Amino acid sequence: MDRYEGTAHLEWWANRSTCLARLPVRLVPAAGHGTWNATVPTTLDRDAGEDLPLLIDAGPHFTLRFDEDAATEVEVEVAHSGGVNQLLLRTGAATDTGA
Repeated sequence: MDRYEGTAHLEWWANRSTCLARLPVRLVPAAGHGTWNATVPTTLDRDAGEDLPLLIDAGPHFTLRFDEDAATEVEVEVAHSGGVNQLLLRTGAATDTGA
């Protein structure tokens, strides 16, 4: 999945049962194994757009769930990359939930 190009969702979990944010992203593989440039749509509601930098600062580890295979999720570290809606994602180990 590290060369995947398409849509996905970033999820920020407070604990195993509470997802505080779920944001759509467009992924394009970047230089380096398991690295993507991600674009967050500018059509996000104002609260979500304002909360994203706070969540990244609070803990940059998100779950990336691929739209084409919702059972596959990857833990990623998220960093700002240029513009307000531009992010850089770096992977950890992939997890298949078997769902």
